[in-house]
Amino acid sequence: MHPEWQRLCNEFLQATSYAVGDLEEGWAAKYDFDKRPPTYMRYDDAVVRIPLGPRELPPSPDLWELMKNRRSRRNFLCEPMTLNELNILLWGTQGITADMGDYQIRATPSAGALYPIETYLLVNNVEGLEKGLYHLDVEEWCLEGLKLEDVSETAYALTENQEMTRRAAVNFVWTAVVNRTRHKYRERAYRYIWWDAGHVAQNLHIAANGLGLGVSTIGHWFDKEMNEYLGIDGQEHLSVL
Repeated sequence: MHPEWQRLCNEFLQATSYAVGDLEEGWAAKYDFDKRPPTYMRYDDAVVRIPLGPRELPPSPDLWELMKNRRSRRNFLCEPMTLNELNILLWGTQGITADMGDYQIRATPSAGALYPIETYLLVNNVEGLEKGLYHLDVEEWCLEGLKLEDVSETAYALTENQEMTRRAAVNFVWTAVVNRTRHKYRERAYRYIWWDAGHVAQNLHIAANGLGLGVSTIGHWFDKEMNEYLGIDGQEHLSVL
């Protein structure tokens, strides 16, 4: 832990706070979508690409009952998750739901519709998928296999020996490409990115509970080692949840 973490946190809040008169009127409306950083990310050197295709959606539970009964669950069965179930979870967190021409809208909200969040998966037990590290190509709606290997011990080690990560059918790891948001919102981007990650995580809970699947969020992982395992730099592209 950094010895001056509280001072640094307070300085961050002050540096990213707004006061009346700080901003040019209408500055956000002047943002040029044509000059924005790329919205989508793709690994051209992926070991394998798995098309996800359309989802087969089961009957939907009552929304209010679902919210009432939502729980975090950490004891998982040994049964494999189906690829269709994983597809539904991915669509509920990152799926494109409308094309607005200059940009697309997804199942979760994002500040400025900029969508800085990327999805990586540590797959342990999903029907039709080899164990390994995958990345979701949102635009093409497919999974990109980056490392085909047993990742159960990796997930366990990177979360400081939390048993649930070793036993989960799949561990979602969300990252943020900072400049997608910073290009428009500058210093405020570092606040908005956490909002975006929270929206995505909440939708995973809702979708998983709706499918009768156990799910829990973890905020404890080794940032440096996680970023290194994913192959990202930890500054311009970093793990966030």
